[in-house]
Amino acid sequence: MKKLIIDVDVGTDDYLALLYLINLEKSGEVKILGVVCTSGNTILDHVVTHVVRLLESVNRTDIPVFKGSKNHILLHKCEEIRYHGEDGFGDLKYDRQPDLSIVNSTPASIAINDLVSANPHEVSLVCLGPLTSLALAIKLYDDLVDKIKDVWLMGGNYTGIGNSTCAAEFNFHTDPEAAYIVLETLKCPTYIYPWEACLMPQISLEWRFETLGSSTPALELLTRAEKVVSEVHNHEYYIPCDAFLAFCFVKPELHITKSSRHHASVELHGELTRGQVVLDHLKIKEPNIVMIENLDRELFMEELLKLRK
Repeated sequence: MKKLIIDVDVGTDDYLALLYLINLEKSGEVKILGVVCTSGNTILDHVVTHVVRLLESVNRTDIPVFKGSKNHILLHKCEEIRYHGEDGFGDLKYDRQPDLSIVNSTPASIAINDLVSANPHEVSLVCLGPLTSLALAIKLYDDLVDKIKDVWLMGGNYTGIGNSTCAAEFNFHTDPEAAYIVLETLKCPTYIYPWEACLMPQISLEWRFETLGSSTPALELLTRAEKVVSEVHNHEYYIPCDAFLAFCFVKPELHITKSSRHHASVELHGELTRGQVVLDHLKIKEPNIVMIENLDRELFMEELLKLRK
């Protein structure tokens, strides 16, 4: 059983990743110790609301939920991107609000340290948004990096293709200082699922909405939000970035079809390249990350179909 903490900025793709991992708990493959909420796709309060609403829809409000910082490491002024809607989830209308009283009062960065310290060398961090909470935890607790089993990041890039700017991916560009701290400080195995890999599977929207469908309350809610986002952006393919990473995390030896090892850092000062991942192609430094370049598309789709039950 893999013990993990999931860091999200829900986001429709975060929602799907979280739903997928919660579903895997039924078979004992993973154990979710907590969900950390980070501002990114939308403000923190919206992220928390979406997470609790999802947990209520699958009767899993026993999973601890923690709130991160409302702000990032630096209040760097950049254009806000609300790709998934102003509230991060299609700006849907709801009959009722979820019960936010279940949210834990412990700040996210402290919770990360507490959970990892209680299970040293056993906890994986699956980070699906900006890395603010993890970076703050690393700064607060000097010995935290010695206790983490491994870290899985959805974010960044490896050929300079961006989606937030021409050269930077959204999660890393939203809080590049946090991404820099994480990559420069971690000692454990670290895996990155970058933006370019998100473009590889090319899953059709027809498959998403007609085959995967909306047969459960959780899928029905996600489908409503994804249809809004897809129509606004005129999507050509279904690209659930964070779910791709979650899939790779569960069985990397089976689900990852191509990867490479590099030393990676993050550009902080470039006028045009702030937030871009920089790889040491000269191989001067020892590798500190595994870059996931592709996954098994058919197996991924098979896994998602299990959510229909």
